[in-house]
Amino acid sequence: PPAVSPAGTLSPPELAAVRQLCSGQRRLLQSGGLTIITDEAAGTACAEFLADIDRAARIFGLEVAPRGYRAKFSPNYRALFPGEARLYRVDVLETSLDRHSSIWVNGEKFELSPQAVRQAESLQHTWFALGELIDRWQAWLSEDAEEQPPSTARRDLVDMLGKLDVAWAKFECMYISDLIAIEDRARQLVVRAAGCEAQLRLQLRTRGAGTHERAVATERQLVQYIARLNSVANLKCKGRDDLGYDILQNARTVLRRCEVSSRCGGFAGAARVAARVLACDILASYENMRAYLREVGLVIERVDPHLCNNAGLAARLVEWETSWE
Repeated sequence: PPAVSPAGTLSPPELAAVRQLCSGQRRLLQSGGLTIITDEAAGTACAEFLADIDRAARIFGLEVAPRGYRAKFSPNYRALFPGEARLYRVDVLETSLDRHSSIWVNGEKFELSPQAVRQAESLQHTWFALGELIDRWQAWLSEDAEEQPPSTARRDLVDMLGKLDVAWAKFECMYISDLIAIEDRARQLVVRAAGCEAQLRLQLRTRGAGTHERAVATERQLVQYIARLNSVANLKCKGRDDLGYDILQNARTVLRRCEVSSRCGGFAGAARVAARVLACDILASYENMRAYLREVGLVIERVDPHLCNNAGLAARLVEWETSWE
């Protein structure tokens, strides 16, 4: 006999899947038809409901919408989205339901592309439509139901699950592609600083007319990049961006004078000792920053685009600002 009359086409596993969809949707935190993800509990309920949708799609035998675009994702995102399974993630849904398309990284505002925004709206509409359909199934399956599912009920649900998967895949493709582009741009300050450091190393090894002047100009630019990095990634100090090349020059001058005085047998008074210590700290912090940039320049894809989250960078910037200030 049919599991649900008069639809007459739901197998027991399909009926169980529909009941689970109804139960899962009831656990969602919603307001005005919008799914609200305000805390961990709401996020967990949403993740469980997305798993219910995936499970229902598999039970009803739906094909997975193509996700070959994931092969073009960066290594970090290929790890998050392996293969071509559905992998419905709460953060992707949350972004599609958000009314804002702005993303802030390192104090800079980025916007999702118009294509991503359009796909987000399409996923929103499909999500709402699926929710309304599940609400009708919930009424049809209740003990005091006043009407039975129409003959098209199964087909309508299968079609809606398929439309959701297609809309999800299209948004996921555009959204993650936008994120990769935004993160690449957010890393550019580190990329430019690492490139500048590499150029300085090359210039310092090169002999010839004008080499010294070019090296000075490059080093001045490198110090500016470090100061800019300090302003966006050093949250433990003031994040100053006005500590310039003159500080580095002065530190080197102090050390040269101390060395000349030492060779001439001069008396190293307390003030000179203190000056030497400060100058050494300045140069040490600068060289530590250069070493970090050399290292990270080889693995730039591992740099967190939110630069303050990179512990190694943040620690060296704290040392740099503390000694240079």
